[in-house]
Amino acid sequence: MAKLQGDFRKFMNKNYLGSWDIPDGDDLIATIDHVEQEQVENAKGKELKLTIHFTDRGLKPMILNSTNSQRISKVAGTTRVEKWSGIRIAIYTEKVNAFGTTTDALRIRDYAPKSKELFCNECGAEIVGSGKYTAKAIAERAKVKYGEYLCMDCAMARAEKSAESEPVQDEQTEEV
Repeated sequence: MAKLQGDFRKFMNKNYLGSWDIPDGDDLIATIDHVEQEQVENAKGKELKLTIHFTDRGLKPMILNSTNSQRISKVAGTTRVEKWSGIRIAIYTEKVNAFGTTTDALRIRDYAPKSKELFCNECGAEIVGSGKYTAKAIAERAKVKYGEYLCMDCAMARAEKSAESEPVQDEQTEEV
């Protein structure tokens, strides 16, 4: 069995975005796809909560509290959740006092993230985050590995193509 490293909460089966999913010291930039109302299980049992779902591949939905809902409203310019689709937000962690203890909480900045879009040199699409990887991390990894900025789809296609083009070593023996 392999030894694990990192925050223990990353290894738990969590259905929603948590502070452990945010890169240390960085904002996680994400684009809202839609908002749902879901039954969320917590210490009190099951409660109906607002959740935001993202267009970014592999990014878990986030449970909204009042503070973060108000901040999204400010960024989006509306309280109408159906108009939040396509809004880019910056998510970060902040120490808060809750229930008699200090803990890390997810917070949404009350301003739109600065435009630092990176574009794929192959297909021209904006490079977006995927799961725990930020757009910047994906672009930089592709630059190191392939010499240019690539989105996740193009990088994966490039990896498959290079795996297919690698020569297979045939074990042939010469007859004497």
